[in-house]
Amino acid sequence: MNDIGLLNWIEVIALMGVPMVCLSWLIFRWLYLSGEIDRDANHKVVAARVKEMKQTLKSDKSRGGNFLYRKWMWFGSGFYGLAGLWTFFVIEISDLFSFLIHPVVVLSRMQEDFVQFLITFLMNQAGNLLSAFLWFGYWTDDNDSILLWIAIAWLGYWVGNKLARRDVAAAHISRLESRLVTGVGRLSRLLKRDKEESGNNS
Repeated sequence: MNDIGLLNWIEVIALMGVPMVCLSWLIFRWLYLSGEIDRDANHKVVAARVKEMKQTLKSDKSRGGNFLYRKWMWFGSGFYGLAGLWTFFVIEISDLFSFLIHPVVVLSRMQEDFVQFLITFLMNQAGNLLSAFLWFGYWTDDNDSILLWIAIAWLGYWVGNKLARRDVAAAHISRLESRLVTGVGRLSRLLKRDKEESGNNS
């Protein structure tokens, strides 16, 4: 195994760890707030509940509901499925930027032979999905540690879940709102007092 340097850690945390925390927090916060999962449930109960919801979603033919949640379930749920979903987003965004940078090339290929363009596009989409499902291969090369990427992905997933359970963001927002209300109240009292003192002086 190659030595893992500081730059490797920073790269993995930035490209995989932080996005996993954010995505995990978004999904689980929605699940907790919607009542799909009990906040007090332990890890085994949460995992069992996610598996149960996955089976339920398979029989649900509707397209409604939380988009991020449904895509996560489609990729298999759990930390592995979430890492796959994040990788798919990255690949698709990369393809989109490629199109925006070279739109003339893409459009000319479409006009020259639309059928061939369509086949190439479908094959590219299939390749993107395969890369997403095998996400650790997409992110790593010969100089990287696959285990490090998997470990950071799992850690990010776990941290996001914990933050969603405690609803840290909501707590911070609540404190900010409380401070804002308190500050406005103090300012209002000061202005009122200054106005009264000005009236008395006159």
